Amino acid sequence: MKRIMAGVLTVVLMSLLAWSGIQRPPTSQERPAELTAEEASNPAETRVHALLESAWKGDVAAYLDAFDGPIKSRLEREVDERGRNTFAADLRKTARARKSHAVFAAEPDGDETARVIVETVYPDRNERQTYRVDRKPRGWLVTEVETLRGHQPKARFGDQADYQAPEGVPVQATSTVSEKSDEEPPPEP
Repeated sequence: MKRIMAGVLTVVLMSLLAWSGIQRPPTSQERPAELTAEEASNPAETRVHALLESAWKGDVAAYLDAFDGPIKSRLEREVDERGRNTFAADLRKTARARKSHAVFAAEPDGDETARVIVETVYPDRNERQTYRVDRKPRGWLVTEVETLRGHQPKARFGDQADYQAPEGVPVQATSTVSEKSDEEPPPEP
């Protein structure tokens, strides 16, 4: 009798799990997460998120609209030289090569300027870029991109982590003067 009850209970539990899995909307690992209202609260951060999203989609017009100043002129010249379709394909390829990225909170750099740091993880390296975002009549636009550092991590993305034991016994603090008297403690052997 106990075996039958356990079997019935197991079937009911498995059915509930399967039903809840079917009801859940599918998630995709191929697309970056959409902005939440909290993430979109800062216009400089919103601009950087939109820039990354337009690169993911290969939307050259939206990508170029995120920039202003000399960097926009340089990018437009590159689009003209290479062709719009090739540039869009390169944007998509580069965006899909990222395994992950983190957009840090915008740091104000005056009333009309903010700096947004983006840490990007590629399979073979990590990269940290600072986007300077300025308030212009057309909105917040990226006017400068500076790569702060690119480094190769010790372990590649997806490799199994290794545990390395500490190098010795932790050092314990000892008092040098006796608290009850002003005498020195006896030397340790």
